[in-house]
Amino acid sequence: RRLRKRIVAINVITASLILFCALIVTFVVGYGRIDIEREARMNLALNFDTQQDEIRFEEEKIFDDVVLAVYDARTHQVEWFFGGNANLTREELSRYVRPIVGDVRREGWVNISVRYVKAVEGSKGKIAFNNLGASSGNLVVFAVSVLGALTLGIIVYFLFSLFLARIALRPVEDSWKKQKQFVADASHELKTPLSVILANTDILASHKEETVESQMKWVENTRAEAVRMAELVNQLLFLAKNDDGLKVQMQDVNFSNCVEGIVLGYDAVFYEKQHKFSYEVTPDMWVVGNEGQLKQLVTILLDNANKYSKGEGNITLRLQNNGKHSEF
Repeated sequence: RRLRKRIVAINVITASLILFCALIVTFVVGYGRIDIEREARMNLALNFDTQQDEIRFEEEKIFDDVVLAVYDARTHQVEWFFGGNANLTREELSRYVRPIVGDVRREGWVNISVRYVKAVEGSKGKIAFNNLGASSGNLVVFAVSVLGALTLGIIVYFLFSLFLARIALRPVEDSWKKQKQFVADASHELKTPLSVILANTDILASHKEETVESQMKWVENTRAEAVRMAELVNQLLFLAKNDDGLKVQMQDVNFSNCVEGIVLGYDAVFYEKQHKFSYEVTPDMWVVGNEGQLKQLVTILLDNANKYSKGEGNITLRLQNNGKHSEF
């Protein structure tokens, strides 16, 4: 889960930065188009027929944020103002006109929110003013749209990235679970041969006067458990080197011999715990399986019986035929 969260966080942060940069570029380009469109409307205002009245100018929607001032090019006196929707008073416009008329530049800024474009035709001069404050609504709508698109894009990408991270990490998660389960099982199984070895050595230690030959049963059991421990360790090393886990090899196995070999090793364990233990094994029962894992199965069952039996216990093991199957 921590790995999934890290992957999702990295993806979302990276995508957010990319989207943010892309939308900033989009905003700049979009604002540039708005600015070009604003200048075009100002030039249209300069070409407006000044013989028409002010009402006609104000009815033109493209001039909602534009004011047209008409002045005498010789006296620099303002004759008319067209447009009252730009939130600019006549006093403000009268104050703006004189420095603009004396300026050689065709266009410029009166202040940070008022822009102008002028033209002179014969004795008449015209100045188109645009108040950005009056048209800021469009800019606000555009900015909100950009931020909304950014937020929505991040949310959608987050959900999509979370979904993809789950799919991408599923094999890793499955492999991790299998390894944890195998390590837990192997640790459990390693305890059993150790218990058998310790029990056998305790029996040998309690019969010091006996010869080695008379105690070969316990010595052989100890050796068999040591071999089984070595097999488990080899399996752990194999798992560490292979991502696909253990590959089970199936073959014909004499299940009776497997069970008898494990049972003989457990005599010492049950004897030490003072548990009553009996077994009945039908000879020469063959099954298709993995010999090592079948032995592990028998070992786990006997180990649980030894661990969870109370008092003297009454532990019985049977291996018999049941039609085409082996019943254990």
